Formats: sequence, structure tokens, C-alpha cells
Amino acid sequence: MDILIEQEIALHSYQVRQNRSMVARLLHPSFKEVGKSGSSYDFQNIVAMMEAEQPADGHIHAQDFECIQLSQSVYLLLYKSVWIDSNGGKSRFAKRSSIWALTGEEWRMKYHQGTPCAEFEL
Repeated sequence: MDILIEQEIALHSYQVRQNRSMVARLLHPSFKEVGKSGSSYDFQNIVAMMEAEQPADGHIHAQDFECIQLSQSVYLLLYKSVWIDSNGGKSRFAKRSSIWALTGEEWRMKYHQGTPCAEFEL
């Protein structure tokens, strides 16, 4: 489902992450996350973390998306990500998973997890 990939990638953007109304539209109020560090977060934690972020010299590259239907209105999105700095250096390789649920007429992320992984080809 292209809309889920688009929304996932949007959440990587500093501009989106700084827009509380956009984040609230993309993340379900019962949102949970297990970060690459193993720490757990809820909706309020994530919103506060995003609001405290500063612009970064680089971006997240995401690839190899796979969308698995769990029910009529719930999908699991799997992909790989890597941080690419302004000099082209690559770090923070991870496998990621998100659960998206159709809430009314909008898709909202209910769960996200990042797991460090070995380097991969871009």
C-alpha cells in the first residue's frame, strides 16, 4: 500500500516531525514504539522527543518495503533504513516494522520497532 510507505517516509522528515498536528494525524493516540536501543515509548514520549529535535545534517534512507495485510484494516510494514550524513557516510543500519490501522478514513501508525542490523547495499 503506497499510502503507508508515503506516510512512513513522511515521519522521517524533520518538517513533519516538528508539526504536532501532522504527527497527531499520522500516529494513533495509543501508539507504542520499541526503539533501536530497546527502550519503549508511547505517543506522548514520541511527540515530546520530536518537538525537542534539532535539524540534522543528513537524512534517513529507507528501502525494501514489504506490506503484509494482517486484517482488512491493519497492515504490517517492514523495511530497512540507514542514516546518511551530509558527507555520504552511512550509519545506524536498521530493520524496521510498523503496524498501521485504518482509523475512520485515515491510516495511523499504532506500533513501530527498530532493530539494529548489519550493513546492506543501497
